[in-house]
Amino acid sequence: MTTPFHTHYLVSMDSRRFFLILVFLVVCQGHSTEAAGGIKFGFNSSNAPPLLFQFENQNTPIPTGGLIYEVSVAIGEELGGDYSIVRIPRKRIATNIINNKIDLICHNSVRWRHPFADGALWSKPLFTHTNVLVGLTTVPFVSPDQIKGTIGTVENYVYADLEDRFKSKELQRSDSPTIEVSIKKLLTGRVPYILLSDIEYTYFKSLYPSLQRSTFALDKTDIQCSLSKKSRLTLSRLNRAIDRLHEKQVFSKIVKRYSDPETTPKPVSYGLNSNDSPPFIHFDKTSEVDGTVRGGVFFDIALEIGKRIQRPINFVLLPRGRLDARLASGQIELVCYDTEAWAGQYAQQYHWSTPIFRQSDFIVGHQADPKVAKIRTLEDLKGKRIGAVLNFVYPALTPYFEDKSLEREDAGSGAANVEKLSVKRVPLILLNSLEYSYYKSKDSRLQKAPLEIDPVDVKCAVSKKSTLKIEEINLAIQDLVKTGRMQKIFAPSYRH
Repeated sequence: MTTPFHTHYLVSMDSRRFFLILVFLVVCQGHSTEAAGGIKFGFNSSNAPPLLFQFENQNTPIPTGGLIYEVSVAIGEELGGDYSIVRIPRKRIATNIINNKIDLICHNSVRWRHPFADGALWSKPLFTHTNVLVGLTTVPFVSPDQIKGTIGTVENYVYADLEDRFKSKELQRSDSPTIEVSIKKLLTGRVPYILLSDIEYTYFKSLYPSLQRSTFALDKTDIQCSLSKKSRLTLSRLNRAIDRLHEKQVFSKIVKRYSDPETTPKPVSYGLNSNDSPPFIHFDKTSEVDGTVRGGVFFDIALEIGKRIQRPINFVLLPRGRLDARLASGQIELVCYDTEAWAGQYAQQYHWSTPIFRQSDFIVGHQADPKVAKIRTLEDLKGKRIGAVLNFVYPALTPYFEDKSLEREDAGSGAANVEKLSVKRVPLILLNSLEYSYYKSKDSRLQKAPLEIDPVDVKCAVSKKSTLKIEEINLAIQDLVKTGRMQKIFAPSYRH
């Protein structure tokens, strides 16, 4: 990989390969975009598939797909500009909407009688939602007014047709924190019936064939977006975007796909290297639980590919040494930071995408060390000790490691090596060009030697045992470049 202002993206178009050069302007645009911020969609984390697929992320869920997610993505894309989709505990939705901590939630309804209803603006309808009563045997009731006893519900959910009977105690709610927990209560006999949306019922019926639904539906509701009155997004602009999406039948197509288990998108198992460090993967250092992901280049690329192939992403974090075997076996379907050289014996068991970017490795030390600038050839490394990453492959240096003329000292990640260098536990470390640009922006003492090694085109790898098509991935990569989204993902990595 090259210097911050000359990163190469390779895509396939018109049967030809070409390089898209990201120049200084792209980096500047990245600055202004981030400063300006974007539209924030909120989602209720108690939702479940197929309405919402989430990466659990050590109990800090991140949305990756589902009907609600795709509807939000469609609106965000139609509005143009940057947007994000963030988790909101249901109890905090009111304050977040009123105070504009989020801009909008697009799985809501004024009919649900939220206490913040007057404090928000309400969009035109997106689609229609209905609930059904679900049991393990034939539901004996033929209309909603015949329902009796205890009903499994989700905490803070509003069931418009039954709310008055719940309040009068004619019916008893048995609240659960999520849909999945409510279903488990039904399956274990803790409640005789639960309420599910018709789409949720169809999905879970395919998983638990014993589920039976009522012959009637209830709570027929127009789903809307609730928009903060303090948002810079205006209701008229939002409604115009919704109108255009209706004209293109986007919402109806999404609902139709999620209404049939055969067409409901299946999550793609995506491997993340837990030995990676910023900017490839960012872990939340403020979290009490290790391994909580905050983002990163190849995390973001996975989400963007998921949007374009319209499938949720199921992230699997594994050490580098275990990724290739899992990918070859089909336990993981997709990895987007790999090359044939790194995969070694497994390379023939994958389909390889068009390149995402070109990367090189740098020999890095401190500016105060005059020996760093004198390293101009591989021979100059003989007799030295260098920090590398466990299970990472450095083809140009492998002969020197094997004959012991260059001592390799492994650490768990690039970040760990930067730390070892800073406390002088090693005199030199290996960083790839993206890592070097990122850590150089944090520590000006870092200095690379005038030697680049192992230039390589980084690609996505798809397991040949997966039903995922490499053509889908190539089209997604091409679209990411064409729309400028790839540049925005990489731009923060180069900020100094």
